Amino acid sequence: MPSSQTPDYKIRISQRAKRMQLKVSPLGTIEVVLPKNMNARHVPLFVAEHQHWIEQTQKQMAALYPPEELLPGSLDFAATNQQWQLKYLEGKRARVAEINNALSVYSQDDNGAQKALQQWLNRRADEVLIPWLHNVSDELALTFKRAIVRAQKTRWGSCSSNGTISINRALLFMPPETVRYLFIHELCHTKEMNHSARYWALVESYMPNYQQHEQILSKGMRLIPRWALIT
Repeated sequence: MPSSQTPDYKIRISQRAKRMQLKVSPLGTIEVVLPKNMNARHVPLFVAEHQHWIEQTQKQMAALYPPEELLPGSLDFAATNQQWQLKYLEGKRARVAEINNALSVYSQDDNGAQKALQQWLNRRADEVLIPWLHNVSDELALTFKRAIVRAQKTRWGSCSSNGTISINRALLFMPPETVRYLFIHELCHTKEMNHSARYWALVESYMPNYQQHEQILSKGMRLIPRWALIT
């Protein structure tokens, strides 16, 4: 039975939303997305009407994302052979400070710390993976138009017909040769936008043992910390 007490929530005004929406974060916090032209007086009733859904979703999130997985004590980036020790400190502005191989995460609460860590991971992946992709592209003379880093739960990368390559930030947790293979895989799509025999022959010409890395990637999502797969 739902609690009689209305849970705490935050309101976010959206320029694009067409209707009111509820979002529950992995930490269990509640956000109400409000279309820009909708009156906020409707929010309390909306939250009350969805209280059972909120409580069930919070339970699911708690089971999927234990606190120790959301706020890790250390990070191990296999791609760059780097290890980071983390400490969490109180601060008015959520941010991450790097000192040698340590990260200080400042925030007012756990939710802020988690968001700051997500943003830092995005920046780190952008700093490491994009130049790396460019290097492999230059080496193999396989050109692309642009590259972007994304947080994705199921895909390691993709290449669009206009030459845009998307790469998953979670590649930071994978072995360097497997990361290189993923880059080759996507770069080959700039020549063959399919998975035909000709495409795989092209991949094999650049990396003869590509099947080994295909197997690693097929199981790799299980090895990524849950917090790094939050989108």
